[in-house]
Amino acid sequence: MKNKKLCLKYLLNIIVILFPVAGITDNKVIHIYQDADLSNSVESSESIQKGIELAFDEIGNEIDGYKIEFKYLDHRGNVARSKLNYQEFIDDSKALAIYSGIHSPPLIKNRSFINEQKALTLVPWAAGGPITRHPSTENWIFRLSVDDTQAGGVIIDSALNKQGCEYPHLLLEQTPWGDSNLKSMTTALDKNGINDVPVTRFGWNLKGQGARVILRDIKSQGSDCIVLVGNTREGTVLVREMTQYPVEQRLPIISHWGITSGAFTDSLTAKDREGIDLNFIQTCFAFTNADQSDLAQAVFSRLKRYTNGDIKHPNDLQPAVGFIHAYDLTKLLIQAIKQTGLTGDISRDRNSIRLALENIQEPVEGLVKTYNAPFSVFDENTNPNAHEALSSNNYCMGAYGPENEILVSLD
Repeated sequence: MKNKKLCLKYLLNIIVILFPVAGITDNKVIHIYQDADLSNSVESSESIQKGIELAFDEIGNEIDGYKIEFKYLDHRGNVARSKLNYQEFIDDSKALAIYSGIHSPPLIKNRSFINEQKALTLVPWAAGGPITRHPSTENWIFRLSVDDTQAGGVIIDSALNKQGCEYPHLLLEQTPWGDSNLKSMTTALDKNGINDVPVTRFGWNLKGQGARVILRDIKSQGSDCIVLVGNTREGTVLVREMTQYPVEQRLPIISHWGITSGAFTDSLTAKDREGIDLNFIQTCFAFTNADQSDLAQAVFSRLKRYTNGDIKHPNDLQPAVGFIHAYDLTKLLIQAIKQTGLTGDISRDRNSIRLALENIQEPVEGLVKTYNAPFSVFDENTNPNAHEALSSNNYCMGAYGPENEILVSLD
């Protein structure tokens, strides 16, 4: 019996030696991370995850012989916790790239750390201007989203020229994201000959009483519109308080897209929003657009199957922009991997892909547009937008429709 066991063990060892494919495949794994707010901004984080996963699903969740696995970490909107999550990514010998979520402050505050640690970072939502502008040609953060250094001008242009606003009031959250918008919006107002615009800042977890005081003060100053930079929680409170005024006393709100990042429409239904003039910036593609490309139709059909029927109509995908940007950004990542290949040396692979992203050699068809060399080598003086896949030409204004769908204006 003992000899039979030894013989069997010997035969099994021979099989592993002669046929090692299964063992190698098990070890040939690449981890794709996300560091985002999975507690307070669940909807936007999960939308991004769906975009990442569907793009990889199109290639069978395998590339260059490596299986793709996903790891999603929760920073809960906390800068310090985000840094700890990044350390976990950096220490993982199989971790290739890490996506962010909606929040800019973790990326802005930890930008030097991210670049010094050579953490390949992909940004499909967070819009803070400084994020992609680390002052070095070796820049590890790439964005496919709205960029506040360009978005501020689009939002201000909409307020002045589409809404007819003459005395805007900037209402900005007290964070680095708010700081970024204050700078870009003030510059845009100066270009339009408007100086000394009143500014009000507010913190996270704004409550009804605080919002009432803010709106009362804004109205008392004679402002005829509000330019808002805030996320869903605070935006919901502010808009709800605006609905308490008679319709003729309500001010138009021209907003950044942070309000669309969570369950805004659950708290403020279409009926609640009647009589509120609310517009917000978006990128120019939406699944609710009348004209859909063949790619867009195919992607949405795959998404319906991938979610097992949880998403049946464009209105079901909320917030859609997270999915859209993450899908396109992942297509660019896949192209970069195809160009450079994978060696299994994670430090080498991260750097090779960083360089390949700056030198995409083939057009990549995405949902927002077809990307031709979307990234290049960063230089803070001569090429500050090098790590921005989109520009202001790709930004539009949107509004909520009667079914809570986001309708993008292409005019």
